[in-house]
Amino acid sequence: MDPDPKQRRVFPDSFKIILNQYLGKSEVKSLAPDGSPCEAETEGLLRRAKIVARWLIPVGKETDRQWEQGGDPSMLHPNIQTYGPSGKFAVADSSERKEWAKIGVRQLMRATRLTQKTVYSILSGKGVRQQTLAIFRTGIDSLRA
Repeated sequence: MDPDPKQRRVFPDSFKIILNQYLGKSEVKSLAPDGSPCEAETEGLLRRAKIVARWLIPVGKETDRQWEQGGDPSMLHPNIQTYGPSGKFAVADSSERKEWAKIGVRQLMRATRLTQKTVYSILSGKGVRQQTLAIFRTGIDSLRA
């Protein structure tokens, strides 16, 4: 329901209005066929968006109604996980990763003095510590000089 500008009356939305608003919304959970974010005018077969969870925090139940109704107390698990933003992790841009992959893993390992596992993590787009990514970039810069 949308109020008028003077806030005196409230007009209910009809199904027609709700449907038109729905058709004009972008699909935030998908990508367009070319890999860009969806917009209201996007057409074609949508692609899946990649979501990476990096930080887990335990969260308990807001209310414990099962105790009142004689439910099974074992269902109240104290280690329920929720997903949150990454803190100290950083991911390199895909354009940088493609450029670095052309150099070669062994040469990158020598220039950055990082392990093979860390170099592969950076090149594959996995999150690494910000300090590690900074060391990697410094080693790449010394390689180019």
